[in-house]
Amino acid sequence: MLERAPAHDALPCLFCGQPERAEMFEVWGHEFMLHTCCEGLHEQIVLDMNDDPEWARHFIRSIGIEEICGQQLRRVADDGCCGLVLDWQLRFKPIAANSVRRFIGLHHAHCGIPVTWRFHNAVINGATLIGVAVVGNPVAPALMGRGILEVNRLCTRRDVPSALRWNAASMLYGWCAREAQRRGWRKIITYTRADEPGTSLEAAGWTREASVRGRGWHSARRRRSNRNSWIDKVRWSRTFTASTAHDRNHERNAGPCATSMLTEWMTDTSVSGWPPA
Repeated sequence: MLERAPAHDALPCLFCGQPERAEMFEVWGHEFMLHTCCEGLHEQIVLDMNDDPEWARHFIRSIGIEEICGQQLRRVADDGCCGLVLDWQLRFKPIAANSVRRFIGLHHAHCGIPVTWRFHNAVINGATLIGVAVVGNPVAPALMGRGILEVNRLCTRRDVPSALRWNAASMLYGWCAREAQRRGWRKIITYTRADEPGTSLEAAGWTREASVRGRGWHSARRRRSNRNSWIDKVRWSRTFTASTAHDRNHERNAGPCATSMLTEWMTDTSVSGWPPA
């Protein structure tokens, strides 16, 4: 039981007449259980939390959830199944390339695992891995050698409540652009399907650059999967200032990056399933 002493003298409970008592009983991952002096108070608190999410966040903070769990609470959110979950502040976390491959294989909606890339990063909510992004060379040969990088894959989990992945995609798109600029590249691009709105890209400051007709990449000389290739796409981009034009020496001398594909000193055991708290 995770107890916290009341911050002030408890008033008599309106339901049982005993000193009013509400504590955090248990936390596991994003789920939690409250302990109250009586069932009536428990039901009232749950109703108030559902009616007023902002009050719920302040209430959960007031009983010491952040000190207990060592995480910063973003909000108390609806889990989509008539329940409430703890939505922690999203954070970046470097993970190993093998973990990225497994995550993309499990959770990407329509693309397979890329063969290789230059750098990557991940976003976590509490201890739950929410999304990953990988950045590499442009797939289109016409864009090679122009100081351009491409976000080859970005995916977030669909097997967790949607509230937990809110803003994760735009965070990753923003990080990809900043990291490409830091490494001295001139421009970064990515593609969405024509039937996708691109809301996360717009939120991260990307601009719609062009519409691209769907085509297949398979040929007799080089076998490639044509899954998802025949769908029309939209190309998005962010262009950096001339002072940050691509310089391979700058990238080579920048030292090892924690998000490099070649840096696998950090492992992540929470690729599938909800990890324990």
